[in-house]
Amino acid sequence: MTIKILNTNLDKQIRFCEMVLLFIGVPLSIIESKSNLVMFITLNAVALMCVIYLKKKKIKIFNKDEFSNPKFFKYQFLRVFFIGSAILIFSYIYDQKNFLDLPKYNLFLWMIIIFVYPILSAFPQEIVYRTFFFKRYKHLFDNKITLVLVNAFLFSFAHVIFMNPIVLIFTFFGGIIFAYIYSTTNSLVKVSLEHGLFGDIVFSSGLGVYFYHLTAIQH
Repeated sequence: MTIKILNTNLDKQIRFCEMVLLFIGVPLSIIESKSNLVMFITLNAVALMCVIYLKKKKIKIFNKDEFSNPKFFKYQFLRVFFIGSAILIFSYIYDQKNFLDLPKYNLFLWMIIIFVYPILSAFPQEIVYRTFFFKRYKHLFDNKITLVLVNAFLFSFAHVIFMNPIVLIFTFFGGIIFAYIYSTTNSLVKVSLEHGLFGDIVFSSGLGVYFYHLTAIQH
């Protein structure tokens, strides 16, 4: 019994160190690059490794009941509408010069981001930070609140490469929303959809200049 407890504690310590190395070490390792391309490649490489791990462990990435609760999508729409509206208002007040800058001055780039971001950025982020994180590290935390807050902090820290407090604050609170959704629905599709929608709103609002330097339009 004692040996079993020791082995359990050792496993938790190893996984905790692994978690720190992956979710703190990797973002720190690319911070000097200050490159969106490096970040994009790193994200998708890590997401691929997470998928391989989940497949090896025979953990389902998608839930067969993804669309079985239409009420969720009603509440999701309302949540995105009200929070999205708040983001737009904040963007107008905080940075009026860049408000709706992207769709106004670079419609083609805006349309690309609107379609590409949810698939090639939000989705792999949710594989790593929700599906993989919750399946592998959930048992390290004593309660759901701690799990959600730690997950949100690590998600925010992944954006440290942008070196901007607005980005870190937005992604922390966004991380809380996404972690809570995943912890209650166990749905990669639902959380990815919401992440993608919020991301599109942020880019459209003008705040995208803080998240991705190519959206800073010169005119």
